[in-house]
Amino acid sequence: MVSDVPIATLLSGGLDSSLITGVVAINQKTPLTTFSIDYEDNDKYFKKTSFTVSMDEHYIDVMSKAFNTKHEYKTITQDDVVNYLKDALYAKDYPGMTDIDSSLLWFSKEIAKEFKVILSGECADEIFGGYPWFYRKELNDREMFPWINNLDYRQSLLNENLKDKINLKSIVEEEYQKTINELEPEDRDKKDKRLFYINMTHFMQALLERKDRMTMYSTLEARVPFADTKLVEYLWNLPFKYKYNNNTEKYLLREAFKGVIPDEVLYRKKNPYPKTHHPKFLELVSKALRERLENKESKMYKIFNIDEINKLLDSKEDDILPWYRSAYDKTTAYCISL
Repeated sequence: MVSDVPIATLLSGGLDSSLITGVVAINQKTPLTTFSIDYEDNDKYFKKTSFTVSMDEHYIDVMSKAFNTKHEYKTITQDDVVNYLKDALYAKDYPGMTDIDSSLLWFSKEIAKEFKVILSGECADEIFGGYPWFYRKELNDREMFPWINNLDYRQSLLNENLKDKINLKSIVEEEYQKTINELEPEDRDKKDKRLFYINMTHFMQALLERKDRMTMYSTLEARVPFADTKLVEYLWNLPFKYKYNNNTEKYLLREAFKGVIPDEVLYRKKNPYPKTHHPKFLELVSKALRERLENKESKMYKIFNIDEINKLLDSKEDDILPWYRSAYDKTTAYCISL
């Protein structure tokens, strides 16, 4: 909270951002400004899944009223989500998380018009055990990065000339084993240690880099209190039974903040960073990709199996298993093609 300029917090109504918002609001004399992002008409097209379980607005309102924050809702249009894809690629320096990168870049630019320092809730899931692969057996038992799905399909998208040179499965397996070998020998056979280490060195790093690049590209400084070194070290040495207990993810974190934030928010099921559910977004990126394919000199023809890309374009959204959670896999091909 030490700053020469006013600070604000991101507030999604989820546990992590709400805890940070509550602590800052309690320790700040002036009313705190909070920000959230949503997508145009998302309420009309929202689809509940096992991972995206609820919309944010109700929980944001509960928190804002409880701590008397000045809350600002930012709503991005589907056109802007697509229009910012290219800038997000420049900010990242390589293909990233497509729509959630471009929306964060837009969001950061909006916040930067009013504030230059924000606090954000990244890293709590990695160190407190918030992701489903920490406790769901079918993910927990994977002997690789548990968030990676469907590598064989991704391999099929490569051009025939590249398939012999690039084996995605081998690359991922090699990286996983190299990471596990970085652990102390006595920790390599402990499932919880392996999971926490690969999350901190890969998943958490990806999210932190995304946040840093999108915000700094927008002249905004984002601080991440849960990434505090002492906190990370302490939780690394804590048995997993304290982090997941009574069928509750991030059990310890919730117990620690009983009575600080409203119970309705404290025990809300984890929700990811918001994504667009509007079919217009899929239409826009599909159109952009088709236009790119019209150029036979495009580098896409040297990288991808164009027949498979066309099958992807002609498929229904639910035909393709997601890499992690986004159902909009077509955007990945589009982002790479940029």
